[in-house]
Amino acid sequence: PSIAVFYTIWSYDPGAGRNLIQTARKELPKRKPKINKFVTLSPQTEMAKRFHLKNGASIFRANSDSVNYEYA
Repeated sequence: PSIAVFYTIWSYDPGAGRNLIQTARKELPKRKPKINKFVTLSPQTEMAKRFHLKNGASIFRANSDSVNYEYA
């Protein structure tokens, strides 16, 4: 596989979700070198949008049910 898809990233602790994404982004390629794209499968909510955009993602693809954010 060349794409890692994060289905749900959520935490009540401030900054923990961001740390989970950053750690996975750094560690996954060490174990699976072919992975070169990191995206989420997120709900179409303003909260999810703010979270991902604030953490450096961009909108990769949107449809009627979900949004994929890409972490470059």
